[in-house]
Amino acid sequence: MQKKASINKQVSCHILRHSFASALVKNNVGLVQIQKLLEHSSLTTTSIYAHTNIEALSEAVNVLNN
Repeated sequence: MQKKASINKQVSCHILRHSFASALVKNNVGLVQIQKLLEHSSLTTTSIYAHTNIEALSEAVNVLNN
């Protein structure tokens, strides 16, 4: 499957879950919804999966400046 998708690095279910969560965060899906999709019992666990980049954090703070 990796070859068909032209993916040259190691892929696991764990990595796909991280990528899925990160993509949802980048598209402004709330952490509670992501938590339910990933079936986590703890929001803390979901926040680990949902990597947020520095630019997104900056944008969040800038909302207060408007």
